[in-house]
Amino acid sequence: MKSLLLSSVIALASVVAVSAPSQAAPFHRHHHDCFVKTVKHKVHGHWVVRKERVCR
Repeated sequence: MKSLLLSSVIALASVVAVSAPSQAAPFHRHHHDCFVKTVKHKVHGHWVVRKERVCR
């Protein structure tokens, strides 16, 4: 009986340990301070306009 209880506790702990990081994964790369900056520079005599995403 003790081994059954111990094995069920270990199984429950392993399920919780695996499911917690998989649920938190989409939130790691979330930035609140992002904006789009327009950058102009010359390449071979022509103006090139590029938009960059800046996160701070």
